[in-house]
Amino acid sequence: MNLDFKGKTIIVTGGSRGIGAAIAFLFASSGANVMIDYLPVEKDIEGLKQVMQEIRAVGGVVDSFSANVASPQEMDKLVAKTLERFGGVDILVNSAGFTKPASVQDLTPDLWNDGIGINLSGAFFVSQAASQHMIAQGAGRIIFIGSAGSITGGGGSVAYSAAKAGVNGLVRALSKELAPKGITVNAVLPALIETDLLKDREPDVEKRNKYLQRIPVGRFGTPEDVAHVVLFLASEYAGYITGQQIIVDGGSTYK
Repeated sequence: MNLDFKGKTIIVTGGSRGIGAAIAFLFASSGANVMIDYLPVEKDIEGLKQVMQEIRAVGGVVDSFSANVASPQEMDKLVAKTLERFGGVDILVNSAGFTKPASVQDLTPDLWNDGIGINLSGAFFVSQAASQHMIAQGAGRIIFIGSAGSITGGGGSVAYSAAKAGVNGLVRALSKELAPKGITVNAVLPALIETDLLKDREPDVEKRNKYLQRIPVGRFGTPEDVAHVVLFLASEYAGYITGQQIIVDGGSTYK
């Protein structure tokens, strides 16, 4: 397969770190123009500097825009900035995510609202904004980074699992509405990927390594494991795949 994205433009929300950064780098390495959405917080800013440096080191084309996915107005501005910079939007990857481990009794209204607002509402707002342009051009790819926690209830918070389950429903509904307009909509559902989110969920290395007992392939996933599936779903080879949730978990979800 020749997965060449030269001349295509992709928006990656949450593209400064973890899975999002791996996706941004892989698409840039494959010829795409990449717009990275990030938050103006220390971790995101440092991650953004690193991934943009790596992309430019391989000759990739990248730009960035600071916007909160939970704001529909800011998502409109993100898409407008991308159109101004690159002249189009062909692919959207919803990778921005938030989770803070908390029991049901400890889950405050603010944590609940952040979990739903970033993981579900934010993914809808940017999809709504980007799809307007995709509909006009008659083609596009929208890919959500969901979670196997939407199936297992994992993820460290009921807000996270509930939001990611909502993403699955959103994918199915959007796929039916947008398929006749030339746009496919799919989700990739990772589990136990070695990222900051996993480390935040379980800071203790020894306890975190016990999770390996739940993974038949015997290792944690990498951001690149997820990014390669996203690259395929965005390609011309995946034009007949829509409304799907593809689990990337090393065999752990249905063990």
